[in-house]
Amino acid sequence: MRCAALGLFFGLAAPALALAGLADILNLQDSDVIPGKYIVSLLPGVDAALHLSWVRDVHRRSLARRGSSGGSSTAGLEKTYGFGGFSGYAGEFDDDTVLQILSNVNVLHVEADRAANLTSVTQQQANAPWGLEALSSRTRVSDGNTRGHTYRYDSSGGAGTFAYVLDSGVLTNNSEFGGRAVKGYNAWDGTESFDDHFGHGTHVAGTIASNSYGVAKRATVVDVKVVRSYGYSTVAHVLDGINWVVNNATGTPGRAAKSVINMSLAFTTSATLNAAVDAAAAMGVLSVVGAGNDAADASTRSPASAPAALAVGAVHWNRTRASFSNYGPRVAVFAPGVDVASLWNVEGVESVNSGTSMSSPHVAGLVCYLKGLESGLDTPAATIARVKGLAIADVVADAGTGSPNLLAYNGIA
Repeated sequence: MRCAALGLFFGLAAPALALAGLADILNLQDSDVIPGKYIVSLLPGVDAALHLSWVRDVHRRSLARRGSSGGSSTAGLEKTYGFGGFSGYAGEFDDDTVLQILSNVNVLHVEADRAANLTSVTQQQANAPWGLEALSSRTRVSDGNTRGHTYRYDSSGGAGTFAYVLDSGVLTNNSEFGGRAVKGYNAWDGTESFDDHFGHGTHVAGTIASNSYGVAKRATVVDVKVVRSYGYSTVAHVLDGINWVVNNATGTPGRAAKSVINMSLAFTTSATLNAAVDAAAAMGVLSVVGAGNDAADASTRSPASAPAALAVGAVHWNRTRASFSNYGPRVAVFAPGVDVASLWNVEGVESVNSGTSMSSPHVAGLVCYLKGLESGLDTPAATIARVKGLAIADVVADAGTGSPNLLAYNGIA
């Protein structure tokens, strides 16, 4: 599905909205839409508490009306968000309530909540990764074997930095992290335990910071679970994770400048998710994200299409863009993303995955590595400029229409 999520800016009156048809206005027929679930963002400066009180009242009145006629109930307000210039909420609402929300003068944007796809495409058992050598060598690696490669890096890289991994969870007590992985927030609390039942999140975290597979071997991994056991997530849960991260990172002086979010997942374009990523960047927290695995322009996916995100495409060991990797102007850089070995959700188990899920943590790890090694990378813009400035130019074969031909590199002499 390539269709963008269509939100609605306020201005139409409720009767006109009803006449137009809610399903058509919000593209509720799209296959990734979660029926009855919506995400709302508010105009800057709005009294969010007052608006949320109004929403609860509208929902209660709707329940009372439908209860008298035997209608089924809806959950109402489920999650709230607020940091910097971004505020909003998510929930389950009936059509009448959504129409009133759409016509409320405090509302900036409304969109249907949608399901996500993790951006990995294959899985098998194998040995150590080739990607670390590729990230630390100006010369192309000799082969795609998972043994026999050398990673060159400064041992101080990643010290004092924090990688917030928004994924399926992380096996934080894996000995490969050496105590540098901690539990942060579970957006599915009450629905699923704070464990990595899927393996994807631990694989991603391993590429960022584990002893054997990690780019930044002194960074701290913070587990933020936004994906359920069978690889399922929603925009609302990812927003919840971002909300927690930004408030956590900015709650400790200096931490935001030493932090990065990794999101190895992709949705149909979501204006609200993109706005949250941009608002996080404005608060000093950079998001490194997978470009997506659709062999299409990355502008068709979120968070890859967010202007402030650092979107990463995937390459093979021979520096050819992976056939599945998204491309285009929204891609900032390419990184190893095919047959990448890392951890899994069982101690001692190694797994090899492919996808922009794997290329993104190479660069998230690189961001931590550089932030621990160098000064002056206190803002997302400065960090992105440094990553792109170090990258090796004009070596990616078939980079794709509009893509910058840049391959991630750690700058080791």
